[in-house]
Amino acid sequence: MLLIQIVPKSTIGLFLVNVNLKLVWHFFQVDISVYKKWLPLCKQTIIAMNRVVLIGAGNLATSLAYALKIHGCSVVQVYSRTMKSAKALADKVDAKAIDSFGNIVTDASYYFVALPDDAILQVAEKLPKLNGIVAHTSGSTPMSVLNRVQAPGFGVFYPFQTFSREKVIPFNNIPICLEASDEETYTKLELLAQKISDIVEPMNSEQRRWLHLTGVFACNFTNHMLSLAYSITAMHNIDFNIVKPLVLETISKAFEGNPADYQTGPAIRYDSVTLRRHAEMLKEFGLDELYNQLSLSIQKLAQNRKL
Repeated sequence: MLLIQIVPKSTIGLFLVNVNLKLVWHFFQVDISVYKKWLPLCKQTIIAMNRVVLIGAGNLATSLAYALKIHGCSVVQVYSRTMKSAKALADKVDAKAIDSFGNIVTDASYYFVALPDDAILQVAEKLPKLNGIVAHTSGSTPMSVLNRVQAPGFGVFYPFQTFSREKVIPFNNIPICLEASDEETYTKLELLAQKISDIVEPMNSEQRRWLHLTGVFACNFTNHMLSLAYSITAMHNIDFNIVKPLVLETISKAFEGNPADYQTGPAIRYDSVTLRRHAEMLKEFGLDELYNQLSLSIQKLAQNRKL
């Protein structure tokens, strides 16, 4: 039995759109001429699928722009409130810089709003009628802020990672959390996400805001603790790199199970002498209260786990 007899024509059509005719013939062993009717659609889809407009030119937008370009997408425009910021990113990905919503092209497939949370709603209300999907990239902002956009679909395209302009990181290991206004929009966002990342997860607005909060503890607070550790070593002429093996081992063990199982230090041991000594050492820097609060938090968590 030929494979074509058990494979729907829509599947072959997707191959025509996303791969090429030779591969269709190789995998399905069919007369390609039968599927010539797909070709106009294929050409239109290939052109449209690769057209992306970035609304924002900050840390996340920069890494996303590079990832999209590397994986064959065309970033056609970069919007920012200032032409200088828009041009700085647009020039790097061969896009056009714009600073007015009136200049946004309406025929792209994706419009990513990569802006601070408090700006997303304002921008969404200013967008013209668009022919492509509008998606914001925020973790803590609900999808509903895009309810008023004039577009065939809207959603959320949230890369769960910390970004900076100074270090553009590959997207392949970055989880991308998706939410969409409808099934078709979700599928289109998923196809694009899978182009740039190996980790794509559906996640509603409620789950996503808790994930975002988790990121604050796991990333932002952790980095702040490392910054304080750096300050202490710098003030006492100690090479900060000596801390690196300790930090890497801590992180490594944390993902072997529940991090609480691997808690060490004077707080978990109830070593009151060391705790008092450390707090005293930190008084001149105003960090004694923070030290005591964190130590108490460690002890409370340990007690609760015993109940």
